[in-house]
Amino acid sequence: MSIACTIHKGRVLGAGVLLATCWGCSGADSTGNSSAGGSSSNGGSLSGGAMNGGATATGGTSASTGAPVTGGAVSTGGAYSTGGAPTGGMQATGGLPATGGVTGGAAATGGAKTTGGVTSTGGSSPTGGTTNLGGATATGGVNNTGGVPNTGGSSPTGGRSSTGGSRTTGGATGGGAANTGGNTNAGGASNSTGCGNTTLPAACNTSTTGACTITVGGTDRQYFVVLPANYNANTAYPIVFLWHGASTTAQMYIGGGFLAYYGVRTGFPNAIYVAAQGLPSTAGGTDYGWANTNGQDVNFTKAMISWLESNYCVDKNRLFSTGFSYGGIMSLTLGCQMPDVFRAIGVMSGAMFGGASSCLKNPIPAWFTHGDADPTLNISGGISARDALIQRNGCDTTNTQTAAMSDGITTCTIYNVCTSGDPVVWCPVPGETHNIPSFAGSEIAKFFLQF
Repeated sequence: MSIACTIHKGRVLGAGVLLATCWGCSGADSTGNSSAGGSSSNGGSLSGGAMNGGATATGGTSASTGAPVTGGAVSTGGAYSTGGAPTGGMQATGGLPATGGVTGGAAATGGAKTTGGVTSTGGSSPTGGTTNLGGATATGGVNNTGGVPNTGGSSPTGGRSSTGGSRTTGGATGGGAANTGGNTNAGGASNSTGCGNTTLPAACNTSTTGACTITVGGTDRQYFVVLPANYNANTAYPIVFLWHGASTTAQMYIGGGFLAYYGVRTGFPNAIYVAAQGLPSTAGGTDYGWANTNGQDVNFTKAMISWLESNYCVDKNRLFSTGFSYGGIMSLTLGCQMPDVFRAIGVMSGAMFGGASSCLKNPIPAWFTHGDADPTLNISGGISARDALIQRNGCDTTNTQTAAMSDGITTCTIYNVCTSGDPVVWCPVPGETHNIPSFAGSEIAKFFLQF
């Protein structure tokens, strides 16, 4: 299935349906999880959701040119929700991006174009299933005007082992989240084998350079890599993975435009950013997403990490993941299957399909936001994912803090008294539908910078 869009009061709204199969934990193949609506990807049973037909996506604008999108996949089913008008700021996109893409990003550094790399032995091309869980995007700007007072000492810079106990940080300050603590890390940075490598691969950081390509399970996969300004081959950098929503493309999240880096890079500039491209759910389609059929998207992630660590100077202890809608689902997939690899995740309007019972037991810090009037992915899915990580991290639900966000209506609850030392932050947005809140990018940046 695909996102359908309609023009409403000068803004493009998106609607979508739930994914039947996209979780598949503990390295197990995702082949039949039940969905709350839509069609089954690989045999999963339908448990609800009205099928109202769908519509052809005709709206949305290009991230780089502003040209109207004239195509878009026709939705063949799933509940079509008109949602509500975004509350201001950035408009939701929906539909498909115009050709050309974004022209921003870091300057090319030369070297040989990568056309291969590590080949994963697992995975296969998608065999079906619904994928449209994106579409509508942001409802506001990306810069938070509030600060984050650090009242609990210096932030750790790396490492995954906790020295025990948990760390509290004092009271929250209005206008921005308080420092939420996090693990007390031992060991600092863990440099990858690419440190000291001065012969870099050909740049793949804009639509002009084109994407990097790597073969995973016999399928060519694409991704963009944007280095920090003044990249130093002897400095170990964190990596932030950006996962797009349904029926959007990776190049919309790099360079300029209102979706660029989900607004995270402004507050977290000294990192390597990777925008990966999902596969279509239907052969030859444009309903791109992260179905993770037979583990293919997790295997893609592992292959990218191996290639990045071999070619660039990476701090292996500081890998982060963020995304909206289907991208939020992908971040939760990694939080389930790779919590021993990723340092923290930022989830915007995501859900944990397939449940958490078979996930790895490693704790992982997580930041969540979700509109409480979301018609595409009901907030109950976000609450379930939040609760699973609160339990896994051993967080005390009776000893929390709160922080007021810059939109003036959202109050985040901070669960930072956790036996693992890994906090969970929950930011439900009153009255919001399926959109990215204005404060999300800056707050995710602050959250990641703690670790």
